[in-house]
Amino acid sequence: MTSGTAPLDARWLVRLRWAAIAAQVGSIAGTRYLLHAPFPMGPLVGIVGALVVVNVVLALRLRRAKSLPDGLIAANLLLDVAGLTSLLIFTGGAMNPFTTLYLLQVAIAGIMVPRRWSLAVTVGAVAAFGGLLLARPEAIHIWHSAGMFQLHVRGMWLAFALTAGALWYFVDRVSGSLRRRESELAAARLDRERAIRQSALGTVAAGAAHELNTPIGTVAILAAELSEMLAGHPEAQAQADRIREEVRRCKAILGRMRRPSVAGESERETVELAAWLEEVVGRWSSDGRGCAVELALGVRGATRSIDAEAMRQAVVSLLDNARQAMVAAGRADAIAVSLSTDDAGAVTLAVTDTGVGIAPADLAHVGEPFFSTREPGQGMGLGVYLAQGTAALHGGALTHRSGPGGTIATLTLPPSGIPDGP
Repeated sequence: MTSGTAPLDARWLVRLRWAAIAAQVGSIAGTRYLLHAPFPMGPLVGIVGALVVVNVVLALRLRRAKSLPDGLIAANLLLDVAGLTSLLIFTGGAMNPFTTLYLLQVAIAGIMVPRRWSLAVTVGAVAAFGGLLLARPEAIHIWHSAGMFQLHVRGMWLAFALTAGALWYFVDRVSGSLRRRESELAAARLDRERAIRQSALGTVAAGAAHELNTPIGTVAILAAELSEMLAGHPEAQAQADRIREEVRRCKAILGRMRRPSVAGESERETVELAAWLEEVVGRWSSDGRGCAVELALGVRGATRSIDAEAMRQAVVSLLDNARQAMVAAGRADAIAVSLSTDDAGAVTLAVTDTGVGIAPADLAHVGEPFFSTREPGQGMGLGVYLAQGTAALHGGALTHRSGPGGTIATLTLPPSGIPDGP
């Protein structure tokens, strides 16, 4: 394990030490020249200077390595403990209120390094504090003479405030990091569950395609014979030919269900989106859906490499849902279909209806497999789910916004050149 895996990386050692050095210089100067405390300046300046040199060396190393082994991080924290102890020896020893800063080193060790190293830093801090009681015991009485006790009390408050603020800052950073990780893990679990459901659905679809192939083939043969038998009856023959056409569509769909395809790449083709959408909507409207469509193409010339059939099915599912919502609401308005692009080149395809809308409680479940707001028997609840999968395989997304006045289904595709989804 290295510091790169911790919520705080090794660069924080450098920043923390610079902050500590600045605080030390300010404290030494203030107490020596403003309060005229009897502290020896030579040793104090030497200790601070040594910490500056060590920190410069550490900063240069981190420019090359970007991270440090756990043992080296612990060694640096122990060095800070030693530096703090050296300063305290010459500024009141164990009675110096800034001994609370030992807790900061212990907390950072617990955050940044494994248990054995953080335990070593903790033992080192405890031993250093104990050593202050043995080194220059006469320094204990400094704060009780010449009116220094009030300064000691104020120093205790300042030390407590600095330690509390620093601990809050680092703990808050760690908590934020943990929350982000939990969110990422939850999203990863959701993606994994979705992939498992898609895999299971694909297995079921392949089995269904295999089972349906024979009866569909039989219907195709009978439809061809029926068309020949009705050669003298144009209207009836047209209906038989329509049956044959629909059977061919069923066979093509079953063929795609049985044929393995990774992310739809074997079916990809480059299309001009506006022309492709016009064709899809035109075919949907000509199938006797009984619902008008207002098509608004705000972009011409934009091309994408897509699985045209899978994307067509996604758009048809959105159109079917919009029509069903309009029928349920008894509305005769046209479905609005628009195609637009933003400044970055992302493409947005929106299908808007003025139907009954989707209840807020149901909106959160739209796109889950086998979830449907239709009456039982009117849908399997897979249309939006499969459309979402198709959008994701093209690097895009499908979202829904709904209210009492209708629903807007928005399918987005990333700018050209952005990698597709997994």
